Amino acid sequence: MTNLVVHVDEPAKVAMAISNVQNFVAVRPTSTVVVVVNGPAITTLITSAWDALRQALPQVEIDACHNAMASHQISKAQLPSTVTIVPAGVVRIADLQAEGYAYLRP
Repeated sequence: MTNLVVHVDEPAKVAMAISNVQNFVAVRPTSTVVVVVNGPAITTLITSAWDALRQALPQVEIDACHNAMASHQISKAQLPSTVTIVPAGVVRIADLQAEGYAYLRP
């Protein structure tokens, strides 16, 4: 089984990342998928951009980088309750890779 971490740091890449996740889960439904959102893409978490993915694939973990939230003035209260806040997106990605997760950056 392949587990996957998807790194999204550009708002323009959100749609492609969601499509990649949907395609991956369709073929590997028992895999664990974590999407780490940081950089300017953090602003997309307070829009409806991720709603369809969160509803269709609730097993996919979506992580928000606290550092990116702070630099873009986004509070925990603004995020959907299903989003997990991590201290640093890059550390989360590195930790998941150390655990054997495959890395994808659309």
